[in-house]
Amino acid sequence: MNFRPRVRQEPVEEIGLRPKRRRKRLRTIAMLPALLTLGNLFFGFLAIYCCGLEMRDLGAKVDASAVLTLHSARIEAIAPTYLAVGAIMLLMAMICDALDGRVARLTGQASRFGEQLDSLADAVSFGVAPALLMVTMMRREVAQWGHVPFGYERFGQAVVLIGAVYVLCTALRLARFNVEATMEDAAHHGFRGLPSPGAAAAVVSIVFLHEHLDLGVKWVRTAAAITHLLPICTLAVALLMVSRIPYVHALNALLRRRPFGHVVLVLMVFVLFLLYPSQMAVILAWVFVAHGPALKLWRRLVGRPVEVAVGMGTPEMSVDPQIHPAERKAQ
Repeated sequence: MNFRPRVRQEPVEEIGLRPKRRRKRLRTIAMLPALLTLGNLFFGFLAIYCCGLEMRDLGAKVDASAVLTLHSARIEAIAPTYLAVGAIMLLMAMICDALDGRVARLTGQASRFGEQLDSLADAVSFGVAPALLMVTMMRREVAQWGHVPFGYERFGQAVVLIGAVYVLCTALRLARFNVEATMEDAAHHGFRGLPSPGAAAAVVSIVFLHEHLDLGVKWVRTAAAITHLLPICTLAVALLMVSRIPYVHALNALLRRRPFGHVVLVLMVFVLFLLYPSQMAVILAWVFVAHGPALKLWRRLVGRPVEVAVGMGTPEMSVDPQIHPAERKAQ
């Protein structure tokens, strides 16, 4: 009698019959943070709409200075052109963006949904809208000049390309932040790379200043110089967004406990901003843009580690990404 060894038969899965994954269903959202984020997106859309109005007048060969902005004399005094109105709309978007995350964390309502919605709004308000403001202003100025500066035959195409690079860098910056950041409050004390609202503020502030200087005869040369520098500045901040240069969180740094003299300094800056809004906007925006590379260069000169944790209220220290956060805390 032959005894055959028993062979254990593994269950064979039928092709195409796999257990279905249950899809997660979003049941509730935080109302106030979501409304602030949607306000950010809404003002970004209005800025894009203002670019469309400016392009419409450009196609009709209408002088921008001869048009009463939004048919209102009060708005005309603050924002003399549609591009200036678009710059103010992006300022409102930045205020909403600064408030939504802080409100969500203070109320304990931070969520992955809020982070994703915030990134989508930022891609429009601080990516597409500033690029369109820059492109629209440059095309209007080139049409008024009647010639191309610096001898480039395709200056307009180059400007559009720079605007596209800016939008792409903004998308890459936001996607990288979503992957690397956490919902903890400490993750929002600093950034690696220029934040997209800071880059948008740098571009929009130049546009806003140009729209005010362009009205005065004595500022014609200054406005022309700003026009020539705007594409270069836009490309520079686009590259800074995808860099690893450390930047502090401006709002958290402002709201942190400070000596009494800092309060007086902030009040003086606020008064100057009310008196000279377009000039102070450029100064504040570009001081923030420049402080990251300047701080990194200074650390290299004094021999300190370049890769530092950007935190508030804690000493700066080098961070090894391979060390688990619990082990790092124990150290």
